[in-house]
Amino acid sequence: MFKKLYLRNMKVWGDQLWDEGVEVAPVTLLLGANSAGKTSILQLPLLLKQTFESPDRHLDLNLGGQQTDIVDLGTYKDLIHGHDTSRELGLGIEAEVPGTPLVSLSYRVTYTLAAGAPVVQQLDLTEDDQTYGVERQSKGGYRLHAPEYESRMRGQRRDARRSFQPERSLMFSTEALAELGRDGSHVQDLALRVMKVMGSLTYLGPLRERPVRSYMWSCQSPGEIGSRGERAVHALLASANARTKRKEGEEGGQGWLVEKVSEWLARMGVADALVPERQGRSRFFEVIIEGEGHRANIMDVGFGVSQVLPLLVLAYFVPRGATIIAEQPEIHLHPRAQVGLAELMVEVSRERGVQFLVETHSEHIFRRLQFLIADQKLTRDKCRLYFVDRPKGRAAELRRLNVDDFGRVAEWPERFFGDAAGETERQMRRMMARLRAGEGRGDGG
Repeated sequence: MFKKLYLRNMKVWGDQLWDEGVEVAPVTLLLGANSAGKTSILQLPLLLKQTFESPDRHLDLNLGGQQTDIVDLGTYKDLIHGHDTSRELGLGIEAEVPGTPLVSLSYRVTYTLAAGAPVVQQLDLTEDDQTYGVERQSKGGYRLHAPEYESRMRGQRRDARRSFQPERSLMFSTEALAELGRDGSHVQDLALRVMKVMGSLTYLGPLRERPVRSYMWSCQSPGEIGSRGERAVHALLASANARTKRKEGEEGGQGWLVEKVSEWLARMGVADALVPERQGRSRFFEVIIEGEGHRANIMDVGFGVSQVLPLLVLAYFVPRGATIIAEQPEIHLHPRAQVGLAELMVEVSRERGVQFLVETHSEHIFRRLQFLIADQKLTRDKCRLYFVDRPKGRAAELRRLNVDDFGRVAEWPERFFGDAAGETERQMRRMMARLRAGEGRGDGG
C-alpha cells in the first residue's frame, strides 16, 4: 500500500511535492478544477509502473506511446515543468510492504536529459534509514553507495562505471550487484519489493468502454480488466463459470464476483441484479440487468450501469492489498449512486485492504465521506482529502482538507465545487450568528 507520493518538476508541479511528499491513505480523493494538476499526481505511479514493466530494460524512462502503455506523456519537454529541459524530473514513492512486521520502503529517482533522452541522475532505495543507490557522474558513469559497501571501501577509490547504470530505473545491473557484495543481495530484494508494490497497482481511466449487446468469451479469466474496463464483463463471466471447492459467496467461489457486483448495483439504486446469460450453446453471452420486475440487455438500460460496472468489478477482482487508481468514477451516475461509490471504497478498503486513489469532481462522494467520518464508520487516518488549485500564472498548489471527528472541514478553499459547498457552510454560519443575536426565523423556508 502506498503511503506517500513524491513529485518534482512534472507538468504543472514544481518542487513543492518533493521534500514532504503527498500522504495517501486507504481512501484518498483529489478534488479541484480541470487542468489544476490532479491527474499529474496520479500519473506519477503509473509512469513508474510502465517504466518498470517496459520490455526494454535499457530504457530509463518509458514516457509511453505504445498500445500497451498505461499513459502517454509525450516527450521529456512535454513532461518537464515549464518545458525547461535543463530541469531535473523527480519521482518517488513510499510504501508499506507486507510482512511481519510491515516494512516501510522508500524509492526515489531523478532524471536529466542526456543526448536527447531522459537518463537516471540518482536512484535511492531506503529501508529503515539505510539507503542504497547510484548517482550519475559528469562523464556518464555511475557511482554506488550502500552502508556496508562504503564501510568496506573506506579510504579506497570508488570507481564510477557506465556498467553500473540501473535498468528500467529500478534494478541494479549485474556488475553493480557484484561490486556491492553482501549489500547487493539486499538491494536486489528491495527492488523486487518495489516491483511487487507496482505490480499490485491497477488503473481505471475516465473513459470507459461502451456496452455491447453480446460478448464473446473464450472461457479464460482475464489477467486484468483494462484501463477502460473493456474486460470487466469477461471477469464476471469467468467468476460465474468458476468450478471451485469454495463455498458460494466466498472469494473465488462460483459466481462470487457477480453476486458482489449485483449487491452494489442494488445498494446504489442502479439495478436489482446483474445476470450473465449464454446465448444457446455459443461462446456469446448477454449481460442482463434486472430491476423493478423487468429484465433488459445492458445495452437497453441507462448508460450509467456500464460506466460504473468496471469499478465495481475491480474492487473485488484485484487481489487483497492492491491499489486502484481511478479517474472520475462518478461519470454518468446520479447522486444516489455517487454516494454509493464512497461507501464502496470505504467498505472494500476495510474488508479487503484495497487502496483507492481517486480523482473526482463529485461533491456527493466527498459529502458521503464526511458523513461516514461523523458516523464513525471511517476514521480520519484512513482517509485523505486534497484540494488542488492552480492560481493564474503560477504552479499548482496542493491543500489538504483538515476534517475533524464530525466530518467538518475547518477552512473551505475558494471555488471549492464551484463554491457550492462553501456557500452552504457560510450560510450555516450566518444563520447561527443571527440566531445567537436573537433574530427570528423569518418567514422563509
